Amino acid sequence: MEGYLWALVIVCGPILLGAAIFLFGKRRGGLSRTEQRVSEQGARENWGKEEIH
Repeated sequence: MEGYLWALVIVCGPILLGAAIFLFGKRRGGLSRTEQRVSEQGARENWGKEEIH
């Protein structure tokens, strides 16, 4: 009986972990419109100001 329990843990553990990572990882979407606008504005302001040493 104990062997079946360990087999269940070993098989189902990674499946449940993968499902949780997939579901909670997808929850955070892309940037909001405001975040996109601020990011684009910052990129345009800094364009060409890079210093390569």
